[in-house]
Amino acid sequence: MKKSIKLLLLVAIATFQFSCSSDDDNEASLNQKSFTSCDIGDFSPTSTKMCFNGADFALPNETITFAAEFNARVATFTWTIESGSIEIINIEESATDSTLKSIATFKFNSDFNGDAVFKVKAKDSKGSVELTHVVALDETN
Repeated sequence: MKKSIKLLLLVAIATFQFSCSSDDDNEASLNQKSFTSCDIGDFSPTSTKMCFNGADFALPNETITFAAEFNARVATFTWTIESGSIEIINIEESATDSTLKSIATFKFNSDFNGDAVFKVKAKDSKGSVELTHVVALDETN
């Protein structure tokens, strides 16, 4: 009986260890140029305000995450590629008490040569905010 309890406890500890490790691996797998938040700062509940965080440079075949937050819990985000050899591979949204966050993951394709342009727009009943961002070719290598 004691042996089976010890074995069960060992299995439970091992399962917990592996589940925690996978969360750490997901955070560690983010590109160093990636952002998952930005500082929206103080805002008036009657006005519209958005913050954005993201890289200005990328390499071909690179995957980078960009973050935007809007001062409304109920709003819509729209990410649009204007130009460049890039694609959106994932968008995640989450809300807090007073803000909505949108995290978009972009893949810079193998023929990416700079001058990628995309827009992020946030809209609610008070109005909308749109930001245009340009990502140039990273020539530091």
